[in-house]
Order: sequence, then structure tokens, then C-alpha cells
Amino acid sequence: MPPPTELSIIVPLLNERERILLLLRMLARQEGISFEVILSDGGSTDDTLELAGTIEESLPYALTIVSGPRGRGGQLNRGVSAAGGEWLLFLHADSVFPDPAAITKGITAVREASRAKSDGRLAGRFTLRFDRGETPSSFGYSFCEGKARLHRDGCILGDQGFLLSRKLLETIGPFDEALPLGEDLEMARRICRNEKFLLLPAEILTSPRRFQREGYRSRQTLNALLMGLLISGHSTFLTSLAGSYEHHAAGRPLELEPFFRHIATLVATLPGRERLIFWYRIGDYVRSNIWQLAFALDLHRSRQQGNGGGEGRFLQWYDRYLEPMSNHPPGVLLTGGVVLVWFYAAKKWRWLREGVRSNEKRAG
Repeated sequence: MPPPTELSIIVPLLNERERILLLLRMLARQEGISFEVILSDGGSTDDTLELAGTIEESLPYALTIVSGPRGRGGQLNRGVSAAGGEWLLFLHADSVFPDPAAITKGITAVREASRAKSDGRLAGRFTLRFDRGETPSSFGYSFCEGKARLHRDGCILGDQGFLLSRKLLETIGPFDEALPLGEDLEMARRICRNEKFLLLPAEILTSPRRFQREGYRSRQTLNALLMGLLISGHSTFLTSLAGSYEHHAAGRPLELEPFFRHIATLVATLPGRERLIFWYRIGDYVRSNIWQLAFALDLHRSRQQGNGGGEGRFLQWYDRYLEPMSNHPPGVLLTGGVVLVWFYAAKKWRWLREGVRSNEKRAG
């Protein structure tokens, strides 16, 4: 009987012909650890799987392909079912490890941490950096990279790669297949409720292609809307919004107006009391994330001083003084009211038409 696999790397796929060979060859350069790779396809209509098959025999690891319906949660769970590893690493198709010992360093770190635990229920994620080539990193990208180093709610996302022990996944349960979006955020929140997510001593690069294609501001605004719906308990709205996103033309700037209109329509269908509860929960979500403004000030100050960033004076001041001042029902109600006014006023703001103007310019 062959020895058990030490690590299973699970990658959900959907039409990744431009990235698949780069991913598989990059993983082939990893040293010091044996692993298998599970590609979980969600119905690719290009030649992603055919391309993977062309180099399968030359790879220094076992490659398995599983297929099923589209939906990242389901794809990840099918990958787990096909995996034999004690440890599970969930990666995106556009992930890159510049260090050939990155995975080994990650496994070593979680093993060292596990010596203090008897149940082996551990998880880790890698330090995030956007792969922008020779282009200097803008403040927006630095902000996302800095947030990914923090142990705060909503800061841990699938772009960082989730390294989980199988024991932990068996304890907290599989990825939520009912969510069309945000399954990584929901999983990270579940993990953090049970264990601390280790920041591993290695770097993972991720492609900024979505920001570049859709517009950084537009993408971040939509991300905030989606997270607010998920965390506020209205994840059922995400299914309808996912349909709107699927109709968005690939490779074109993101148009926010349809999403704002769609959410407004969905909210209007709620009974009066539920509508008030909706805005109260959204207000609580926004209030709990005001710390990001303080973190942005810390990051700006650090960049001016040439430092690496992190939790600085402004964020410490916010946590100590401002957060307790707003963390009560009146503070949540006030924030919810401000968000309600902003939401309905935003539909008329010109910046929401950024994607429309960009598309019209391209067409012209």
C-alpha cells in the first residue's frame, strides 16, 4: 500500500486556459514536500482540461481532475472528496509562489504550531502580494495587501491560499455550496470562530486581473456590497446578484448601476419590519468596518516614512476610543441610516457610471 499523501492541493477551475499551464508548472517547481494536485472543474467550455492533460505525464506529482456543476463551494468540496492528504491547500488558478520552498515553509509553520495542540485543528494562509510586474504598487493594492496580514473579520480571503488540516475541516464542516459568492469569506469566519488563522512565512502572488479589467474602485464597491449582504444574513440575495454578474461582459469595466438597482428591488420586496432589520444589520456591518479608515491612515503614514505598514497609531486610537463609542444600538442605527441615504443617493452619482463611460469609450 502506498504511503498516505502528505498534502493535497485543490484548485477550482472555470475556463482557465490562459493560466492552467503556468499554475501546474509553478507547482512543479515546489521543493521539499510531496503532494498531489486536484483540479476541480466547474464546466469549462474552453480547452483548460485538455491543456492540463498535455503535460500531466511530465509533472512530478499526481494530477487528478474532477468535474461537476459550476459553483466554487461545490467544486472545492468535490476536490476534498477526491483528496487523500492529511493537509489541504486551497488555491486559486491565478496563484503563484515565487519561492520554491513556499509550501514547505507553510507546512513547517503549521506543524510547529500544532505541537502546542493535541487535536491538529489548524489553518494558515500566506502573505498576499499582487503580481503587477514592474509597475509600482498603488495605494489601493498596498491597502489590500496590508489588510490580508491582519487578524480581523473580513480580512482573510481565498486569494491567500487556505492551508487546513483535514481534522479541522471535518470539525467545522465543508464549504457552503448554497453560496454563489463569498464561500471563502464564510469559511474563514468559521475557522476564526474555532481557531486562529496563522499567517504563514511565505508569500503568494495573485493576479490583479479582475481589478484591472473591472476597475479597482468599482470592484471594491461591489465586494463591499456582497460582503454586507453575506454578513448581514441576507445571503439569499447573493444568488440573484450572481445571475446579474454572470451577464456582465467579461473583459469590460464593471457597471455598478445594475447591482444597485437590483439590490434596491430586492430590499423593496421585504416586509416593513424585515426591511428595518436589513438596514440595521447593514449598519452594524459598516460600523464594524470603520476601522479600515484608520488603517488606511496608518498605511499612508507608513508609506510616507518608507515603512512596511501594519496596525499603527491611528488604528490603535480607533480601537481604544472610537470603536466603543459606536458599538451600541444607537450607533448602529445612526450608521444604518447613513448607509441607507448613501445607497439610494449613490445611484445618481456620476462615479457609478464609470463602467458605462468606459464601455462607451471602447465602443466608440
